[in-house]
Amino acid sequence: MKTRLIPILSLIILFGCKGPKEIVTVPSASISDFMSTINAEGIRADLTVLAHDSLEGRDTGSEGLEKAASFLAQKYATLGLQPVGDEGSFFQHFDLNQPITQSYSYTVYSGEEVFDQTSHSAANAGNFVTWRGGDLEKSGEIVFAGYGIKNESANQYSQNLEGKWVMVLYDRANFATLQEEMASQKAAGALLILDTDEAAFIERAEAGKEGFGSPGGLSLAYLDGESSNSSIINIVNPAFSAQLLGLEGMMELEELKKTINADPGSFEAINTGFSLKHDQSITPRTVTSKNIVAFIEGSDPVLKDEVVVLSSHYDHVGIGRPDSTGDAIYNGADDDGSGTVGLLHVAQALVSAQKAGAGTKRSVLILHVSGEEKGLLGSRYYSDHPIHPIENTVANLNVDMIGRRDFENPDSGDYIYIIGGKIISSGLDSMLVAANMESVNIELSDRYNDLNDPNQFYRRSDHWNFGRLGVPFAFFFNGVHEDYHRPSDEVDKIDFEALTKRSQLIFMTTAMIANADKRPEVDNQEFIEKTRQ
Repeated sequence: MKTRLIPILSLIILFGCKGPKEIVTVPSASISDFMSTINAEGIRADLTVLAHDSLEGRDTGSEGLEKAASFLAQKYATLGLQPVGDEGSFFQHFDLNQPITQSYSYTVYSGEEVFDQTSHSAANAGNFVTWRGGDLEKSGEIVFAGYGIKNESANQYSQNLEGKWVMVLYDRANFATLQEEMASQKAAGALLILDTDEAAFIERAEAGKEGFGSPGGLSLAYLDGESSNSSIINIVNPAFSAQLLGLEGMMELEELKKTINADPGSFEAINTGFSLKHDQSITPRTVTSKNIVAFIEGSDPVLKDEVVVLSSHYDHVGIGRPDSTGDAIYNGADDDGSGTVGLLHVAQALVSAQKAGAGTKRSVLILHVSGEEKGLLGSRYYSDHPIHPIENTVANLNVDMIGRRDFENPDSGDYIYIIGGKIISSGLDSMLVAANMESVNIELSDRYNDLNDPNQFYRRSDHWNFGRLGVPFAFFFNGVHEDYHRPSDEVDKIDFEALTKRSQLIFMTTAMIANADKRPEVDNQEFIEKTRQ
């Protein structure tokens, strides 16, 4: 009996004598807990791949950019983001026109008689150099508009310019005003007299011979009809411009400049009596490029239809003029390898939070665009062909160059320039400030955050293609440094501590916007007027 009682007593001691079972409550995860998953080691590893020499500077249309696209798509597939591009991929493809210009021809008429006929090609240089050309023949009278001044005291565009060439002295001309006048009056184009140095013009024309027979600038194929009608801009030999103005030579041209300078308000545009026919020989060429689109669906059954778009450009300028070391590969570690890899790690943190039950209410789209360096082409394509409706896009956070310190901040990377934000949407600005206070607490500099800033950064990166459609945006930017658009923009120049903090700020700002009860609204009337212009 004793031998059987011992196990029973043991069971009573082990189980029967215990008190009530203790319940331990585990706190639910907060999205802010995942900010620390963005770290310098991971960022460095991915940026080292993206800015490697083997990608040859990631020029739009190049094999190197294709390698970058494949790398990013593979990373997002591994993280588990949804591919929302063409045919269930991470890619949104678009076509670009990249014509090969063989030659330009310029025929100047006096009445119906040929006054001068020259061309510019690999073999020839004449009296004009085309700075910006279309793909249509254009002809029209030549009107001289002085310095092209238009303000309260002077209007040197006093003639009807429709279908005409506007010749201006360019050293004082306001190029924005010139473009506005050409566009509003549907001018054929502009003829720029850069200075009175004929030797400098000849040198420019000779150097320009090298570009013929090679692929030229890129333009969006679906906008080709619009670009064909854009005004052409030619640079004119100053000695030849003097002939068109009926002057004896360069000294008289200098005197004319002084006369107009002395009293700009008294000058009115004059018809020179000459006309110009501009033509070109072009071989068409099409290049296909792609944006990267990766999606994180929100958790709220209603708000998940609204999207916060995080954008960066993953292209750079490719292979170009070598520097003093002989390096000709422009790796673009900061521009915009830093922003691209920063968003990659923001996406990783958002997915980690989602898996832990702390995901955002609204959805988030990661958008890496190509063709930014060629004129914001990829973001223009996306904004005109959005995967999620623009009206459901609550904000755009654009990231371009966040891995360096600029000339103004040599001793610390604890800052970021914010462009947009409060000059567009007070609500977006409040969320950004709150996110910064709850996370890295760095300086949010508004030095360039001015619609009248001469740098015009508010429309010089991909955020502008959202802003023009009324989407609130904030542009994160570290400023320009000595390696901007040079082969020396390398990984070893990156401030990884600063890049990590800035990426963490973008993560927290995304979380703040995506979880807010109300979406931010554009409420600055000045910005609204700018976008209408």
